[in-house]
Amino acid sequence: MKLTLYRRDNCSLCEEALVMLEWLKEDYPFELEQIDISEDERLEAKYMFEIPVVVHENTVISQGRYDDSKVEDFVKYTLTSKKNV
Repeated sequence: MKLTLYRRDNCSLCEEALVMLEWLKEDYPFELEQIDISEDERLEAKYMFEIPVVVHENTVISQGRYDDSKVEDFVKYTLTSKKNV
């Protein structure tokens, strides 16, 4: 399972989201990809006022202020449901 964090340098909400995702990785096995939106005009236009944005397979899990319980519930459910398939 891979989550993508769309972020930007000097973004306090993005730093907070990164810390929370790193803590979550200690409990659940997933890959975390970080993408700096300032390096891609298309992404910057799409997420400029929405970062940090956490995405899994084109589904937005959290945007704006990081929602810890929502992301954790999503990760827990996704990992559990894949084990039962």
